[in-house]
Amino acid sequence: MSEKHLQTGDVLPPYSGKLRVFAMRFCPYAERTVLTLNAKNIPYDLVFINLDQKPEWIFNFSPKGTVPALEYEPGKALFDSNIINVYLDEKYPEIPLQASDPLRRAQDKILVESFAPAQSAYYTAAFNAQALEPSMVETYHKGLEGLQKELETRSTKYLHGDEPGWVDYTLWPFLERFEALPLIGKAEFAIDKTKYERLVTYIEAMKNVPAVKSYFLAAETHAKFIESRAKGDANYNMLDTSAVCCMRPRKKKE
Repeated sequence: MSEKHLQTGDVLPPYSGKLRVFAMRFCPYAERTVLTLNAKNIPYDLVFINLDQKPEWIFNFSPKGTVPALEYEPGKALFDSNIINVYLDEKYPEIPLQASDPLRRAQDKILVESFAPAQSAYYTAAFNAQALEPSMVETYHKGLEGLQKELETRSTKYLHGDEPGWVDYTLWPFLERFEALPLIGKAEFAIDKTKYERLVTYIEAMKNVPAVKSYFLAAETHAKFIESRAKGDANYNMLDTSAVCCMRPRKKKE
């Protein structure tokens, strides 16, 4: 699979008949859908999009040009990771990822919502050059503390249970990126094992989950992308080895 991100003027690759995900390699929301597909062993194709120079055809699949978008039939697509992932779990029930108990499903959704402020704090810390407000750091750690408390309360290896599920694959992409913050000079966002022992154990376990491992990027890689984006020149193709020798496809002449 090429890691190249298609951009304005690039031709839409032909549809293979598999589900097709339009994504950006460093987008945590797109990663949620990739992990869901991986966990459920559903065949799919990936098309990466340059979000600064979007190809014209992405708006046929996602009205705002956001990712992820899931093409489930030729020319027909869903967008928004939460909508896509619930659809996938219900459409392909062989490996269920949502909790079977309605109350636990509701609790999982509440947990995801309550973690959102920590995610917002991450974006501010990563891409805002201005000095951070102490309240932003507090919000971030409050999210981590809440997640650790939930892990302790549930007393299971993963939030879903003995195996990871929807709630784990929804939260994980941000935890993966959180580890990059100290590498870009944001030491106050470090996940200290002495304070977050249960959470760190969970993070290390998630890294070894097959669905995660096949798409995982190290903190150093995320840090490099964050730095490039913060400078205003996001290096979308930093992982694409084919970009060195291959020219991007051009728009057909009329």
